[in-house]
Amino acid sequence: MSNISINYDFKPRKWQVECIKKQKRFTVLAVHRRAGKTTLSIGEVVLAALQKTGLYAYIAPELKQAKLIAWKALKDACEQFRVQTVQGKKIQVVEYRESELIVKFLHNGSEIRLFGADNPDSLRGSKLAGAIIDEVAQMPKELWLEIVYPALMDSQGWALFIGTPKGINLFSELFDRGLQPAFEKTWVSLRFTCYETDALNADDIEEYRCSVPEEVFKREMLCDFNANAANQLISLFDAQEAGKRKVDPELISRNKLIMGVDVARFGADDSVICFRRGLLCEEPIVLKGYDVVSLANVIRQKVVERKPASIYIDGTGVGGGVVDVLSNWGIWANDINFGHKSLDGQYTNKRTEMWCKMADWIGKGGCIPDNPNLISELAMPTFDYNDKNQKVLESKRQIRDRLGKSPDLADALCLTFADDVIEDMNTDNGFNQFDSFELVRKSTPWERFENDIRSRSYYR
Repeated sequence: MSNISINYDFKPRKWQVECIKKQKRFTVLAVHRRAGKTTLSIGEVVLAALQKTGLYAYIAPELKQAKLIAWKALKDACEQFRVQTVQGKKIQVVEYRESELIVKFLHNGSEIRLFGADNPDSLRGSKLAGAIIDEVAQMPKELWLEIVYPALMDSQGWALFIGTPKGINLFSELFDRGLQPAFEKTWVSLRFTCYETDALNADDIEEYRCSVPEEVFKREMLCDFNANAANQLISLFDAQEAGKRKVDPELISRNKLIMGVDVARFGADDSVICFRRGLLCEEPIVLKGYDVVSLANVIRQKVVERKPASIYIDGTGVGGGVVDVLSNWGIWANDINFGHKSLDGQYTNKRTEMWCKMADWIGKGGCIPDNPNLISELAMPTFDYNDKNQKVLESKRQIRDRLGKSPDLADALCLTFADDVIEDMNTDNGFNQFDSFELVRKSTPWERFENDIRSRSYYR
């Protein structure tokens, strides 16, 4: 049956034709809601399966979502050539396997199979000729890097990523990659707004624009990755603006120097030291592969050199060991546990409180280095409200599971907001305990104990 001639009547819209012409091996497509993304992707994968034998995947965030979005559309597309007449006999060339959500092409052995990112193991070990990845913004980074991309390597398969912007996530990262000259041979990113596809009535677009917040319209209809998602604490736009600001050194010279240290807890994480003085955040110091004692030694050197007014260290997990080592050396750092209850009732824990204070600081003119990693990390976390109407920030682990990395740089900066620092324009910004490291190191055990108790007063 491999010699059967099959005609597939796929008539793409004008914007879809433009997309098809510009496609490369990896195409990242940002299109507004109701534009016809699914129609395009189904047409693409069916054509590919007809032309080249292989396994093709349609992946949605959940399997039931893939079935709801694509299964009927996929069968409808194949129905026009499901039965062919050959030498006067009707021959079935397409078979639907409902229970497995597989379309089998009997004439050449190709398969189109629906998958859900909620069951990534179902994709492991597969050799894919091509993949449609729908609603990429809702998928974890590992799905692409650890499962789908390796599955495409053997056959040099292709991938089409489709979706609508939704803050900082895998979709925004891949879209950015498709815009970079270094990847232009194999990657391309395309964007089509509601004013470019002719898919929606102009009156409906205007009514929708007037009915929703501006950020929602920008995100859903203009495919603006800078638009703040509804549950995004800090928008990418605000973070980028903070990276462009300049602060007069004279205006912040008398503010206290605050030191925040985020300690790596996972193999791929970095330890980060961040200094902030008033509205100015300095370039973070990133330390890779440092053990507890080595990290404590770097902190000690920075303390002696910079004489910060306060030190705040994420004491969760191995971070507590860093605090203990510093304490033994006579340097008293505030041991901050991200999960501890906030003293402010509007936040569910300390980390949420610190991040919200940092967001307010950015809104009031906070200036950060023009560091792409820091800017991206500031826009990563989402938030929600619990049953007590308290704000709950997305945890480091949740962000890591969703994006493949944790916001170590941003967490180091947020630690500088652990306490309300009173900016005193008439006092020195040094802290006496750091004026002479040798003197501090020789203090009595009882004095160190009392200082330690004071430094951990947040437990009360």
